[in-house]
Amino acid sequence: MTRITSTGLAMAIAFAAAPAPVEAQAVEAGDVLTIASGEVRDGDLYAAGEAVRIDGRLNGDLVAGARRILVDGRVEGDVFAAANTIDLRGPIGDSTRIAGQILTVDTTIDGDLLAGGEELHITESASVAGGLTAAASLVEIDGTVGRGARVAAGEIIVRGTVNGNANVIADRLDLAPGARITGDLDYRARTPLSPEAAARVVGAVRYEEPIEDPDDGGGGFGIAFWFWQVLAALLTGIVAVAALRGVVERLVASIAEETTLGALLGFTAFLLIPVAAAIAMVTLIGLPIGVAAILLFGLALYAAKLPIAVWIGGRLLGLAGRSGASPYAAMAVGILLLYLLFAIPFVGWLFWLAATWLGLGAMVVAGRRHLDSGASA
Repeated sequence: MTRITSTGLAMAIAFAAAPAPVEAQAVEAGDVLTIASGEVRDGDLYAAGEAVRIDGRLNGDLVAGARRILVDGRVEGDVFAAANTIDLRGPIGDSTRIAGQILTVDTTIDGDLLAGGEELHITESASVAGGLTAAASLVEIDGTVGRGARVAAGEIIVRGTVNGNANVIADRLDLAPGARITGDLDYRARTPLSPEAAARVVGAVRYEEPIEDPDDGGGGFGIAFWFWQVLAALLTGIVAVAALRGVVERLVASIAEETTLGALLGFTAFLLIPVAAAIAMVTLIGLPIGVAAILLFGLALYAAKLPIAVWIGGRLLGLAGRSGASPYAAMAVGILLLYLLFAIPFVGWLFWLAATWLGLGAMVVAGRRHLDSGASA
């Protein structure tokens, strides 16, 4: 669970830190989006598709979402990218925030690197001028990190150089021959480093034994379960939008127009409905009513996240210049962001409560409007 929540935290930070749209920008969507070799593009590029490939030069920021993203050319600004596979092989002039399954950095990054995913590989020829913040199942650092590292992973292998302090949480930490950390090392791992490995740290080495999590069924299981939750939510959302599109749109409108009232009503429903159902179940006649109310309430709690996801996803796509995007796209973006927020240690439950209250409130507001319109008719 530590790994998936750490990954979720890094990815949530990456999404939250996306640059806001500016006037000098291009928004493109398609199967394969390419800046060809020798081409120079001025301004920021917001791209979404099956694949995004930068072989030329982009004088601005790159904000991209695709199945695969490949940067062989030069990006002068920030890179903000989410994909199944990301390969960075061309120089990047500013900070880089990436999230995906397989992340490979084989280039020079003039700013910081923030990465979250399944695997992160920083090759021998790679150089990150700023600091590294990463969370993944596997992190390999063969290149150079300029200003310290904060890494949480299942396995961390360092063969290169980290200039500055390093703060590490891992199941297994390996400082291979040739590795070097010029500052202090604070780390938590299942087994401490050998004296030979610890000698590769110039500063102080401080080891902390891991705190066993009784709910942790293994890092791989935790990640698989998180992805299963997201997939189940996405499939449920697709079915709901397809079958009840009008209802979903009314719920989203309720959230947008009466956010505060919806939150208050949702909070009230969250507290009162279980109590009322429990009271009803005291009597024999009320028992089936109470049981039915509890079952419907549980279904409502699960479904409450859907209109919130569509609402948040639509706002994010609007900020990226894709106002009027389909509810399917908005739902997918919103579901991913919500579940990343839910996975943040210590505060994820607050995001869950907020989404649940808003979603329940939207149901109450939309239901009230429907009854009022029926009465007027």
